[in-house]
Amino acid sequence: MTRMTKIFTLTLAVFVAGMACGAVKSPAKGKTAMRGPVKWVLKYTDDFNGAQLKRKLWKRVDAGDSDWNKNMSLREDLVEVKDGSLHLYGIVNTNKLADSRSFLTGGVSTCGAFNMKYGKVEVRARLEAAKGAWPAVWMMPERPVDPWPLCGEIDILERLNYDSFVYQTVHSQWTKTNAKDPPSGGKGEIKPDAWNIYALEWTPDKIVWRVNGSLTHTYPRLSDEKEKWPWDKPFYLIIDMQLGGSWVGEVNEKDLPVAMHIDWVKFYQLYQGTTEVSEFSRP
Repeated sequence: MTRMTKIFTLTLAVFVAGMACGAVKSPAKGKTAMRGPVKWVLKYTDDFNGAQLKRKLWKRVDAGDSDWNKNMSLREDLVEVKDGSLHLYGIVNTNKLADSRSFLTGGVSTCGAFNMKYGKVEVRARLEAAKGAWPAVWMMPERPVDPWPLCGEIDILERLNYDSFVYQTVHSQWTKTNAKDPPSGGKGEIKPDAWNIYALEWTPDKIVWRVNGSLTHTYPRLSDEKEKWPWDKPFYLIIDMQLGGSWVGEVNEKDLPVAMHIDWVKFYQLYQGTTEVSEFSRP
């Protein structure tokens, strides 16, 4: 994700996690340029108005060996749908006989259920702050042929601790060693402890981020080489309440529990004129 310090520890874990996702739709060769006006057409919305997750769209994120998922747990109380929102929690583990880890966190993804190639994602979220808190909304490819970061990654938002901004970033083999040519990401100012809308606009020739409607960063297509542009294939969405790690730092138990709250998630198809450019699988 945006931290350079975790690049090497993430590689194997993310590759294995990606391989565990069954491909929903085969990748197709993308167009390298968009000419003329584009429009976004709302395709799917989850407003979390029920009493549980939509199992055809979401699955729970299990534990792994990298910083982002080392505290992930399938415990039922870490993911909750109530009052019209999705709630993901990070807690102190008080039952180390059942699980030896100090902290436990909840996360969900559309891995193996829903993916998209190009399009727009909007998420309305409220992120609670805590020392060591690392809530994130991001995207990874279904069944990547290549290891991370060659397979590509798109981070819609990551917040650390009590920051009043989020990081919004892409990762590729090129950005691993050339993160400033062009800049691989930017920062979006947020209203701390309030609801904010985070948007990703992904076309064949650029990736654009917004916070509350304001442009925060644009990453252009540099070439057709997969080392520089690995985003011509389907990706799935991950939403997780993370705790601790080499990038965010140590966790303060006194700040816990902490949560991220998701009001809704929207997926839009990309059109150029009357031609549909994006590809969506069906949840």
